[in-house]
Amino acid sequence: MSYSVQNIRNVCLLGHGGNGKTSLAESMLFLTGGTPRLGNPADGNTVCDYDPEETRRQISISTAVAPIEYNGCKINVLDTPGYFDFSGEVMEALHVSDAAIIVCSAKGGMSVGAEKAWKLCQRRGVPRLIYISKTDEDNADYNAAFDTLRERFGKNIAPVVAPIWDADKKVIGFIDVLHKRAFEAGPKGERVEIDVPDDKKPVLDELYDALKESVAETSEELMDKYFSGEDFTYAEMIQGLRQGVKDLSLFPVVCGSALTGLGTRMLLDIIVELLPSPMEGRPLEGENEKGELDEFVASPGALPCAFVWKTVSDQYGKYSYVKVLSGNLKPDMQVVNARTGATEKLGRLYVMKGKKAEEVKELECGDIGAIGKMDKVKTGDTLSDPRKVVKIEPIPFPEPCYSVAITPKTKGQEDKIAAGLTRLNEEDLTFNWVNNAETHQMVVSGTGDMQMDVIVSRLKSRFGVDAELSEPRVAYREKIRKKVEVQGRHKKQTGGHGQFGDVWMRFEPGDTEELQFCEEVVGGAVPKNYFPAVEKGMREA
Repeated sequence: MSYSVQNIRNVCLLGHGGNGKTSLAESMLFLTGGTPRLGNPADGNTVCDYDPEETRRQISISTAVAPIEYNGCKINVLDTPGYFDFSGEVMEALHVSDAAIIVCSAKGGMSVGAEKAWKLCQRRGVPRLIYISKTDEDNADYNAAFDTLRERFGKNIAPVVAPIWDADKKVIGFIDVLHKRAFEAGPKGERVEIDVPDDKKPVLDELYDALKESVAETSEELMDKYFSGEDFTYAEMIQGLRQGVKDLSLFPVVCGSALTGLGTRMLLDIIVELLPSPMEGRPLEGENEKGELDEFVASPGALPCAFVWKTVSDQYGKYSYVKVLSGNLKPDMQVVNARTGATEKLGRLYVMKGKKAEEVKELECGDIGAIGKMDKVKTGDTLSDPRKVVKIEPIPFPEPCYSVAITPKTKGQEDKIAAGLTRLNEEDLTFNWVNNAETHQMVVSGTGDMQMDVIVSRLKSRFGVDAELSEPRVAYREKIRKKVEVQGRHKKQTGGHGQFGDVWMRFEPGDTEELQFCEEVVGGAVPKNYFPAVEKGMREA
């Protein structure tokens, strides 16, 4: 099916490693019929963790796309890695997402990864909601997790779903605060509506009043209605919550369990009802043909324009993942690459679901898809109509901060390593590599040791070259630390005129690493034609 821009949601899952982002994406896919079975990261059979390295390590290494069709909407879920070594993947997903879901565990609350994700969203002005996962597991404490969120972010945190416990403190269902309904899991894991338990009615009233107060703060009209004691209609509640989420003054909190599916349908309802569409999301900045910066807002009726946010190159071919920013994309369309100025012909278009590529005849405005076999296109490129060439702001990748030397285990395979690193660098722009002429080593620089380990594993599996890592050698240089003066005297008498010279030199630390040669000769005591020879001798020394 094709969806108009108003019915598309682009959402990325952020949070600490192991908090359940991939399991949540799998739960959403299974619930909506996107996958016939519920996969588990530990079993290596999820849609989003399809790379052999992800299966072996049981962690996410790269961002995967999981398109979900629900209630007449298409939700593009971008499942990002939680480990900091792969933060470049997070930056790619955030660049094209219109909203984020920060996943926190009911066992730990606000973790370092969630805190970092929140700061990234804050910096980029991305609307977000919080999902408390693993509420049904042993030692889970929803209340403690929620309290840490309230302490950290204050009253802007608005719970729209709350758990129901039995006598043994085990979660058996959830309260939908917005609709004032309660649900529990059926025998086949489906959602079954139940009466709100008597002991939960005061909790529901308290949460609903807090939600009403949050909604009232989104507009003066609603504030007046709130203080006059009138009740809000359902439409007003939705409108107020949508506005609060968009203005970053309200952050809904949802909870659930990905394994049982409890709370997943409510999360999907909230994504559709409260999160912004591509037209309402944060506009990207673009550079026009005159070099002027301007906001680029998604527009379905405008000339075609797409941003390449990710590249995947494997044995099946090369896919350039794009987000359509305006107009529609069709195969064989002629577009201009703003980086190179070259005209490119679009290849086949696909909708990606993990590693599965489904060919489509058109990509609508606001949608996320992929173009096949665009060999000259790189991550960060903008493809636009020749009549209006636009260059979208680049993805702010983290700077490399960790370097290792890489060598082949078999001599003579340096060229194979270089070719493999070049191909891998097309996918991952957070690392770079150089042949250090001074130390005669190939040095790879990236974000951490886990990233380097993955690079070595992929060199072996994809390019058949065994490599090993070691500490890089350092080319140490001497540095002048204090001011010193030295006298040089030359005296040679062998009859005739003889030779005599007396020169003072002063050495002192400078502002640059380069040697600066200055002279303070007074009255021509040393002829100027000797200066170049003196400088040359100093440089050689």
